Amino acid sequence: MIKVILASLLLAFALLFAHQPAKAEWLCGVDRCVWVTYDVDEPAYALSWGPPMIPSCYWRRGVFGRWKMICPGR
Repeated sequence: MIKVILASLLLAFALLFAHQPAKAEWLCGVDRCVWVTYDVDEPAYALSWGPPMIPSCYWRRGVFGRWKMICPGR
């Protein structure tokens, strides 16, 4: 009886977490931000940025401190 209860609990947790979207955020250094598919402490200025247009895109800080998206190969 206990094995059945434990098995049903494990199945319930698996189904609950199977439909959770993967966490992905911008990982930022001093002058560059790259898209990663794991949870990081995203800086406040990057919270409004969406995912990159193509996977190779990243954000780079310019000479005057403004951020711009760079997409190599476009």
